[in-house]
Amino acid sequence: MSTRTMPWQTANVPGPKFAMDLKGEVAGKMIQKAKRPLLIVGINSAKDEVKGRKLIDYAIEMGKAGVKIVATAHMVKEFSNRGYKVDADMPVVNITDRLKDPEWKGIDGRGAHDVAVFLGVPYYFESQMLSTLKNFAPDLNTIAIDAQFQPNAKWSFPNLKEKDYEAELTSMMTALKEKKSA
Repeated sequence: MSTRTMPWQTANVPGPKFAMDLKGEVAGKMIQKAKRPLLIVGINSAKDEVKGRKLIDYAIEMGKAGVKIVATAHMVKEFSNRGYKVDADMPVVNITDRLKDPEWKGIDGRGAHDVAVFLGVPYYFESQMLSTLKNFAPDLNTIAIDAQFQPNAKWSFPNLKEKDYEAELTSMMTALKEKKSA
């Protein structure tokens, strides 16, 4: 019998479909190869730090690498304070509803997003968003890149200590920024 990562909140029972553990390098390559990746950034990105660096700084780095960003909650102001303009801002419930809508043409009207990456959304809320997408948008690839395992995503970082989390984020950013091969 194989072992699998347990949810960060032990009462989070996802059902038979369970996220696969993800390494930073693989996450970066998956995001880079996606046709229309979307990063959903939650309020914890402005508060949570990894070795003195806020998670929002990783989000900005991803945006500069070509990933579209949706700011939730009060995050627009946080991005603006850092001189970065996001692609869209909306409540997490709204972006979840739009992502599960097969008719939605994406935040820029150019087509549906094929990968949704989640960063800094409060754990309990993100869990429900991912559960909704798992059940009502089965073709959407979801990736959770917080330090707490999200069993309702398709792929998730496992539960990580700070030094390990920093290493995975750094590895992800390096892979994301590599030149795309032809």
